[in-house]
Amino acid sequence: MASANNYSPSDYLLSIANIVSKYKKRTYELMRIQPGNKVLDVGCGPATDTISLASIVGETGQVVGVDIDKEQIMHANQKTLDAGVNKWVSHYLGDGHCLSLSSDHFDSVRSERVFQHSTNPHQLLQEMIRVTKPGGWALVFDTDWSTMSFDTSLIDIEQKLKKFHVEKATKNGYIGRQLYGIFQQSMLEDIYVELAPSFILDYQISRQITWFDETEKFALEAGIVSPIELEKMHAELERSNAEGKFFSAILQMIVVGRKPLG
Repeated sequence: MASANNYSPSDYLLSIANIVSKYKKRTYELMRIQPGNKVLDVGCGPATDTISLASIVGETGQVVGVDIDKEQIMHANQKTLDAGVNKWVSHYLGDGHCLSLSSDHFDSVRSERVFQHSTNPHQLLQEMIRVTKPGGWALVFDTDWSTMSFDTSLIDIEQKLKKFHVEKATKNGYIGRQLYGIFQQSMLEDIYVELAPSFILDYQISRQITWFDETEKFALEAGIVSPIELEKMHAELERSNAEGKFFSAILQMIVVGRKPLG
């Protein structure tokens, strides 16, 4: 999806990856990845994590990435070739809700910022569990968009836009807070949660990673906000950014669980 400011999906994924890089490394730790392991990344994008995972499992291991976007798979495969890890890293076009992969195959499986787009988060998690070996780990890292905030005096406008973004512009805007419950309803054991707060100090980057061009367009069409209200908010945030005072924040959740041995 391209935005009014010509942000591409790859631009979006790169910006997000830069902001949450420390949390990515934490997800690898929570997955208990060891050299020689087989690891799956559901919603791999342009090899954002698979190349990093390749360095952990080494040549004796296996890393597989799955994504529903053909263009992202093409980028991922090229990056894998460029990095020289294509012998043990591969990427496939596929839907995480119905993986064409063997059951009980991977030592650990991860999914990052995919559940917010899922039509059936429970089914998506069950598929991740199915392909995980008994004793292996399934991990999801995703966002609660209702925690998004901007430092603005126009709180009423911000709240209207945020509510619309969470409930209309995003398929599962509350998924971050829901992950623990979804994991508890699964067969996983030793379920563990960590919070992953992020903040952004640049107005344009903040707009990019939240796809707010689209949100504002649809909110205008729906009559949620007026052109005058948007102009006021843009002017204030742009002024704040120019003065070096812009601040926005959001909360993400990391949830991991172990597949029973029996």
